[in-house]
Amino acid sequence: MVMQDNIFLEEKGQPKKQFLFSDDELNSSYLTINENSEWSLFFKEPSNGKLYMDGLDLLLDERINHDDGGLFIQASDRPYYIYDHRQNDKKYLPGLYRLKLVTSEAIKYSWLKIVPKFLSEGSLELMRQDVENTVKGLARSFRANVNGSLSNYSAFLSFEELQALSVLNENYKKFNSNLYFISQLPRVKTTPYYAWSRNVKRSIDNRSVIKMSMQKRNNALYLKNYKLTANTSENGVLKRELIDILNIVNHIQSNLLNIAGKVNSSSIQEDLDLVNRYRLKINYILSNKWLKDVKTVYDIGGAANAYLDHRYIFFRDLQWKLLHVSNFQPRFERQYQYYWHRTDLLYEIWGYIKVLEALNNLGFKPQRGWIYDNKNLDFSGLKSGTCVYMCCTKDSKFKYHMNLKVKYDSVIRPNEANKVTPSDPLWYSSSHNRPDIRIEIYDQDMIFQNAIILDTKYRRLKDINSFKKGGALGQLNSYHDQIFSPYPFETAKYRKYKDFHYKETNSILDVGALYPGDYGNVSDQSDILKASRAKYIVLNPKILRSDALMSFLRDCFEKQEQLFERFEKWDKFL
Repeated sequence: MVMQDNIFLEEKGQPKKQFLFSDDELNSSYLTINENSEWSLFFKEPSNGKLYMDGLDLLLDERINHDDGGLFIQASDRPYYIYDHRQNDKKYLPGLYRLKLVTSEAIKYSWLKIVPKFLSEGSLELMRQDVENTVKGLARSFRANVNGSLSNYSAFLSFEELQALSVLNENYKKFNSNLYFISQLPRVKTTPYYAWSRNVKRSIDNRSVIKMSMQKRNNALYLKNYKLTANTSENGVLKRELIDILNIVNHIQSNLLNIAGKVNSSSIQEDLDLVNRYRLKINYILSNKWLKDVKTVYDIGGAANAYLDHRYIFFRDLQWKLLHVSNFQPRFERQYQYYWHRTDLLYEIWGYIKVLEALNNLGFKPQRGWIYDNKNLDFSGLKSGTCVYMCCTKDSKFKYHMNLKVKYDSVIRPNEANKVTPSDPLWYSSSHNRPDIRIEIYDQDMIFQNAIILDTKYRRLKDINSFKKGGALGQLNSYHDQIFSPYPFETAKYRKYKDFHYKETNSILDVGALYPGDYGNVSDQSDILKASRAKYIVLNPKILRSDALMSFLRDCFEKQEQLFERFEKWDKFL
């Protein structure tokens, strides 16, 4: 470790903190400061050095430079402000930030840790785990829904069990057909045997002569014959594979039965039915006489011929997949590691996932977009402009069919009514046109109706609910009042209702601000706070269920339902 006397932190009334730099990026020490404390970073020497630092994009300073290595600063007599109350919207947020000092002689590393003010470190870790586990669970539920049963109790099973259930779902039809054809026509071989016979057409060999010299039977000879037998190495390997599959199925069934006592879900029964079908069919064939007499083979070397038979290949592959599901652990893009270190972005992605989760619980199911596009388990990062498409299912509580586009950090581009399109139906008339989360509602013919806006605010309520600099009230009110659409009345389907003027000038059903709540006590703040046109919704990992978010979204969709009801009434009038 090398102490850089000329790279340090200062705050009024606090002792100076100096960075320790090391050649080992992952074994470097770090300085710790509190969020929103007015520390300044001094970088005085070396004059020819570059200090690359995570999070420099958070600051507003003309001295910040950029090259192929990223954003960096150079030696200066003036400090760089980690936090300045005069620029509350341009500051470092809680997280772990890497410093990389590059000189002509060496490259060295250090770290800065900023401890959160609004969430405990335990809550941050809960959010990280929740993001990873929820992304896995949401994607798995989507794949299972496409291929078979949809499980909405993912939190109760390990990843391996969830993945094994997906494998079983995806392969059941092939399992059923291959098992049937093997049971009817297994692979067999001819094997010799000796017996007393009066059929003199068969030849006599040495074993026959020896046996007959020791024992005689009237008019009978001890002759060699041949018969078909299923007691082959191929079937011995198949028997072992079926036993392995059965053991896994039994384990999953046991866990599902335990969950059934805790969670009331039709999905559990569907998955229980699936594993029970596997159990019954495997037990049936294992008890069949031809396979019962087969000796189990653990060395697959002698079963090469079986792997020319597609039926036997299937069970080899199925057993391998079920025994190696841990090999398919999802790989997260590097961008997710970035989220882990940036509390504001972590809260943002966590908020987006919680919105998808709430919509799923209200009966909207994903169709495509983001992780739901992936055929494999390599989850892509949540990038600006991401859109997840969802639609109502028979399980939803809503009367009318609705399609949704759930957009993350997507810019509303048109700033005039005549520039909108059916696929880009909104326009804006203020400087605020990029909400964190936008839910666009479409009818069954994909004609736009209205939208819901949700913005994540990693701040205290009093700071959000303010028109001052750093406050968000002006932004939230602009979302509520200054986002418009000429749809649905610009379409032939809805043009007949235009004279009724049912629709207000804006196209936003409601605006919600998601924030962590009071750091000390969030349990009594789980209701929606209605202090302005926007609703303030506490979303905190300490609260296991976000009833407030569910209630907010349900109210919005009920408003849309009322509008659909008006259309029906006007149809009768017309």
